[in-house]
Amino acid sequence: MAINRVEIKDFLVFQGEFAVDFCSGVNVIIGGNGTGKTTLMKVMYLITELENTRKKLSPDDKSKYSALKHYFHNICINSCYLSWGTNKSITNRQKTEIYVHCVLDDLNIVNDASTVGGLALTRPGNQIFIPAKDILEHSEGLLALNNTREIPFDQTYIDILSNAELGVTKEISETNKLILNKIKDIIGGEVEFENDTFYIVKSDGQKVPYSLEASGYRKFGLLWKLARNGLLEDGTILFLDEPENSLNPELMPELVNVLLELQRGGVQIFIATHSEILASYFAVNRKKDNEVNFFSLYKDGAQIKCNKSDRFDLLTPNTLTAEQVNLYEREIEKGLGNA
Repeated sequence: MAINRVEIKDFLVFQGEFAVDFCSGVNVIIGGNGTGKTTLMKVMYLITELENTRKKLSPDDKSKYSALKHYFHNICINSCYLSWGTNKSITNRQKTEIYVHCVLDDLNIVNDASTVGGLALTRPGNQIFIPAKDILEHSEGLLALNNTREIPFDQTYIDILSNAELGVTKEISETNKLILNKIKDIIGGEVEFENDTFYIVKSDGQKVPYSLEASGYRKFGLLWKLARNGLLEDGTILFLDEPENSLNPELMPELVNVLLELQRGGVQIFIATHSEILASYFAVNRKKDNEVNFFSLYKDGAQIKCNKSDRFDLLTPNTLTAEQVNLYEREIEKGLGNA
């Protein structure tokens, strides 16, 4: 499964009409604060989550409304109107209109009210959203609490914990074998989940609780656990929100190489980043069998627009490289005694 196109109308920061076409490989999204990078990825994650559960629900099933309200609430939507087909809809009292439409591959167009946006899934796949905030160190009792109480956690936190806590698979694909070995070398061990707690078990036998491990290693450890649980396979859509957080720049090319390997194994990847180094390594490290596109979200008045390029150095506007130029010019001015 892969997302080929997204169309949004009057949804939070996306005022007016917005549309963008994605590649089936790695999609690197940049842009200033408030340009909708995280919102865009959460919308896509929402749609694929709902689409993968669609067949379990009848058009009039109240649980469909509950699922929709649940996910929209957790991306800060408290009132919404989402079309489920040509003539039926889910509404609330305020009836604020929101139009979101994802075009996925391996889908048939079906004008049926039981489909999301008129789409029917023909081949299921996983969708994984890794939020910017590390969450595995907070695993103890969190899912149990979430199941019994209404707590104000972003749904992506609950989902990533649930996915990480799954048991390991009996078989490991060749792509994941490469990923697991590569990450094991980086973090010096493997990830285990025991008694509601995640650990990195080092090669020398030392067992380090996640809360005491270096934050950069925790990011790699999460990818290791997801791969070992069989969730990063061909057909998976992987969303990463600002993966550079707490990551030393020397580890960024290692992360890029892991993600490019996953892409070669059939994983579609979306990354929202503020790091020029991370984005540039995708341009430098990719090989001929890697499909990588870069996207710049920017404001044009009240509207969010998007430019696309397969070359990071030709992407415009580029807030990441622009600030590097501004910094260089300031350094020159200071050196000349003009500042």
